[in-house]
Amino acid sequence: MVKTLISVDPKKAPWEQETPLHNRWHPDIPPVASVKEGEKFRVECVDWTGGQIKNNDSSDDVKNVDLSQVHYLSGPITVEGAQPGDLLKVEFLNLGALDDDEWGFTGTFAKENGGGFLTDHFPKATKACWDIDGIYCSRLDSSRADWNGTKMWNEREATLVAEEGTDAEKTLCGCLATRPLACLPEAKGAMLGKLGHFVEKSGKDDEWDMVASEAARTVPGRENGGNCDIKNLSRGCTVYFPVFVEGANLSMGDMHFSQGDGEVSFCGAIEMSGFLDLRCSVIKGGMKMLPAIGPSPLNVNPIFEIGPLEPRYSEWLVFEGISVDEKGVQHYLDATIAYKMAVLRCIKYLAQFGYSEEQVYLLLSCCPCEGRISGIVDVPNAVCTLAIPLAIFDQDVRPPSDLEHFAKGIKVIEKDVCISEEGGAIPYDPRLAK
Repeated sequence: MVKTLISVDPKKAPWEQETPLHNRWHPDIPPVASVKEGEKFRVECVDWTGGQIKNNDSSDDVKNVDLSQVHYLSGPITVEGAQPGDLLKVEFLNLGALDDDEWGFTGTFAKENGGGFLTDHFPKATKACWDIDGIYCSRLDSSRADWNGTKMWNEREATLVAEEGTDAEKTLCGCLATRPLACLPEAKGAMLGKLGHFVEKSGKDDEWDMVASEAARTVPGRENGGNCDIKNLSRGCTVYFPVFVEGANLSMGDMHFSQGDGEVSFCGAIEMSGFLDLRCSVIKGGMKMLPAIGPSPLNVNPIFEIGPLEPRYSEWLVFEGISVDEKGVQHYLDATIAYKMAVLRCIKYLAQFGYSEEQVYLLLSCCPCEGRISGIVDVPNAVCTLAIPLAIFDQDVRPPSDLEHFAKGIKVIEKDVCISEEGGAIPYDPRLAK
């Protein structure tokens, strides 16, 4: 019997949980539990929004989601014996949905509140809810002195933000709808584990205010792992994390039932609460095995082994994109533009089979589609591909040999995703008004 180390109640707000959660990275956030090497344990997690999104047919909750207080993680967990410079081996023994909370959601954020990869084409908030049944799902009806990682992250991301609108800007804001370029430390919305929640502590506790002013947002992937959103990480996988602080301070959350490569709609996997059964071991001094590429010895990244339980499909339809945008402008070996064009071509193509473009956009974010950088050397065009498994459709979506009969046989899929009105998003969590 695997012991439950951290339990959650998905019906309660994150700040109401018996074991405190957190949504910021900082070495001074104290651990909430500890495990021994080789010990099997279970950790339960709330969904990444902490219950802001509801199981209903309105997308207004996605439209008005408060993104300052999301991405709640269970932890930190001390792994006994782990020291800076070690490698933490984490085995994924099992995972699944929580009892009585077997559902998930996929969405796109409103343009003025987060947006997504294709916000310039899909500016409205959308949502689809899913019923989870085991491994299947279906649509519902509608030590601080030794580690300075946070300082390094915050400084480089602040540089990125400062470049916006200047000649130094390195972003694709001219080709993709401008979104926040980085999420810098922010006290509003901060949940710092045992140190407390911003509603109770902000401006009232000097230690809390100091940590909140430095703590990095947990949303992006970074050297410590972070929110990498790699769809292949599932049961049977093993991850090797660099250890930056004593005890490793392992945390987890933002679980997905299914995800496509890129998670293109941003709120785009089938998001869920759930549990993970894990086993940890420490490889002493093992961090030196991870190549440090950059100015700091901390410029490393985890590696992982893919487990044996990936979705298996034998037939695919593959869409190609090159680094020429929808205005016909040539870009030099730009894989982001190429992937965007592959996704757009797939959406426009599948919309010919009775689906709305919003439906396909959500589908590509949550189904196990395969994204690839197929060519990155043949100037001037990068080539990216997006492969869609044919078995997920209830009709043949390959190009037909007879277009006349094809047109007669198409029927519109009537149960569309719920779509909010464009404009007017007001980030707000009504639970904070209680």
